[in-house]
Amino acid sequence: MSLISFSQVSLRYDTHVLLHNADLAISEGDRLAIVGRNGCGKTSLLKLMAGIIKQDSGLIETVNGIKTAYLQQEVPTHLNGKVFDIIAEGMSDEGRKISKYRKLMSEIDTLSPNEHNELDKLLHFANDEGGFAIEAKINEIADRLELNPEALAQDLSAGLKRRVLLGRELAGDPDILLLDEPTNHLDIDSVLWLEKFLKTCGKTLAFVSHDRTFLENLANRVVGVDRGELIAFDCGFKDFLRKRDELLEAWDKRDIAFDKKLAKEEAWLRQGIKARRTRNEGRVKELMRLRQIRAARRDKAGSVGINLQEAERTGQKVMTAQNISVSYGAKNIIKDFSTVIYSGDKIGVIGKNGAGKTTLLNALLGKLKLTSGEIKYGTNLQIAYFDQLRGELNPKQTPFDFIGGGGDFVFTNGQKLNVQGYLQNFLFTPEQIRGEIALLSGGERNRLMLAKLFSSPANVIVLDEPTNDLDMETIEVLEATLVSFKGTILLVSHDRAFLNNIVTAVFGFEENGEISEIVGGYDEWNTHCKRNQQQAKTTTVIQQKQKTQRQKLSNKERQELEDIPKIIAQHEAEQKDISEKLQSSEFIINNASLIPELEARLAEIEAEDERLFERWTELDARN
Repeated sequence: MSLISFSQVSLRYDTHVLLHNADLAISEGDRLAIVGRNGCGKTSLLKLMAGIIKQDSGLIETVNGIKTAYLQQEVPTHLNGKVFDIIAEGMSDEGRKISKYRKLMSEIDTLSPNEHNELDKLLHFANDEGGFAIEAKINEIADRLELNPEALAQDLSAGLKRRVLLGRELAGDPDILLLDEPTNHLDIDSVLWLEKFLKTCGKTLAFVSHDRTFLENLANRVVGVDRGELIAFDCGFKDFLRKRDELLEAWDKRDIAFDKKLAKEEAWLRQGIKARRTRNEGRVKELMRLRQIRAARRDKAGSVGINLQEAERTGQKVMTAQNISVSYGAKNIIKDFSTVIYSGDKIGVIGKNGAGKTTLLNALLGKLKLTSGEIKYGTNLQIAYFDQLRGELNPKQTPFDFIGGGGDFVFTNGQKLNVQGYLQNFLFTPEQIRGEIALLSGGERNRLMLAKLFSSPANVIVLDEPTNDLDMETIEVLEATLVSFKGTILLVSHDRAFLNNIVTAVFGFEENGEISEIVGGYDEWNTHCKRNQQQAKTTTVIQQKQKTQRQKLSNKERQELEDIPKIIAQHEAEQKDISEKLQSSEFIINNASLIPELEARLAEIEAEDERLFERWTELDARN
């Protein structure tokens, strides 16, 4: 059953057409991902679904009585009060009444006579009109979201604040959840939690995201917004990309054939006197119609052109950290960390929000004082630091002046380029280039910082959350550029695919400022974390078992216990091999028939590993 349906819907913003005669239906149980470039109309599509804005033409129909909840991209800066009270706001008057009841009960010893009268009415509401049931529901929502209902929202991280807002929307018991960039600015643990929650909450979803792993793990339908058209397929994200590319290729062939026909008719019209005598009115009218179609067609947007300027190579050792620590009061941010970073290393830094990822970057770059330890630097270092550029952005300045520094040219890879042309390579329009930076969106500001970063030669690149607010195509271009970079990279990111595709090692934050160094990307770090959790779980089980008499392992079980880690290691190698194949366009083109089999094998390995970890725990506890 379609909960929301679009029929021939059009939407325009000034002269920019966001949707043109678009059709779409959202059915119960859909987890619909909305993808496309920045500025193409994804957020506007969500707002149309929510009824926040109105279409210019066409029909949007919703099932009678349907409730939608819209979670905006940005967390409000002034989100204050107890978590319970904010969630209760989602229940309108009833929620406000139970919040007021709780507040008055907590102040009962100091209430005025008028407040006592108000409390009597609210007590009647709580006892006789379902107030206590509402209170229980709010606490249940907080519990599902792993939130403390008594906590103050202003003291929470951005990720937890987003959970509070999600709880407020869930309190209204919506039929459809509309989420705009729900993973933005979340750490990886929070993204994993959100992924699991949304898959199991039972709600129909429509969401905008540029996080490829999140899209692949959550979506069961995908719609792409492209030049005012909606391209929808009932499939996961990877299959959508393949089907979309096939469709766009067919569109390109159609446009080429159309342009050839138009050129032929234009040539006919330009022929000499003999041809003009024989031309007929119908053919001229058809040419006019073809001209109108061509004028209305929106050509495919260009791609960001990122070209790195590589400086001369550094020495073999770029940085050597010896037992470095950074503490604030009694809190260890970095504890006794040692490492050697070699030329060409591409290091990912992973940890929860607030763990100290940016602090580690600044410590390694010598931008803050160490509590203890020392860092030695190699020779010929030319460092470009992405995060530092955020502080250099002057909202009143123009992108032209920010890049040109008062001049009209930049020098990249030995070439003298006009600043205007250089910025157009990063998809800035002439109006944006000469306008104030304050008018740019978050994604456009990030693109501007990338343009600045890559306008100077570097052999060490440091990036702190570079993918925030970037669209998927720009992320992929940046990714390919960094993969081909021969220098050294230090990268903080919550984008799992981005980390997997770029980094060769991970600095991962554990508890109490301890940092582990793992070879590989995010997947290898995730495996390391699972092993640690498994070991902690095993230790707990062993301690519990020691309180009771344990049954000895048989010889067969001892052999099984010895074999399980080996089997898991074999699975990891097989997973890595399959993942590399599935990321290779050459392999996919030449072995398309094998793709479903390989994807099924990955799912089979994951299920088998889960069973093996459980069995490992059981046997290890009895060993």
